[in-house]
Amino acid sequence: MQLLTIRTFGETDVRVDGRSVKWRSDSARVLFFYLLSHPDGRTRDQIIETLWHTDPDFAVSGRFRVVVYRLRAALQRRSAVLEDRSHYRLEPEVLAACDAQRFTELLAQAEHAADLDAKRGLYELALELNQGDYLPDETADWVSEIRAQYRTASAHALLELSRLHHERGDCAASMNALERALALDPLTGEDHHQQLMLCLSTVRGKYAAVEYYRRYVDFLRTDLGDTP
Repeated sequence: MQLLTIRTFGETDVRVDGRSVKWRSDSARVLFFYLLSHPDGRTRDQIIETLWHTDPDFAVSGRFRVVVYRLRAALQRRSAVLEDRSHYRLEPEVLAACDAQRFTELLAQAEHAADLDAKRGLYELALELNQGDYLPDETADWVSEIRAQYRTASAHALLELSRLHHERGDCAASMNALERALALDPLTGEDHHQQLMLCLSTVRGKYAAVEYYRRYVDFLRTDLGDTP
């Protein structure tokens, strides 16, 4: 069977045996990424309503079958899309080839890991996969929602990684992870911003902490009309 690789973070790249996939139609490409973003699958009616903004009827259902055929042909896998009573999902082998799926699996393993060194390593592996926004070339509303979920998951993982580094006494590494987390989600709790200022004061000196505080205050005032 052909080797499939799927990149979704920071760039969108789907390859079969090292060659970029040639989508038979834009509809096939969009359907693929929609199913990729919903590993549990969706019904035919849900897919049609979300992607085509129309009610399912006989003609639309016929068009949908053509799009599924083109998706399978593009990936060179007849089993790429599984169907069960009008419920469609990508086969596990396709999902396993995706960086986002691996990212999610590593985060789950990290959360349940008992050993702190193993937990830290799993978070680091997951974050190495996440090199930017999810499906950055796609603009649909449903993509924006999934993209926001991955950003939140990344920020949470960085906060956990920062905590683990702090417990080991590695303030520089803790600060680096905390900075990345707050850059992804500046609206997270103020206690995290306070912790970062403490780290900045320790690692770079008090003036670095003061400068960060000034920028944070400006962000709150300008973007939110709020104060610390």
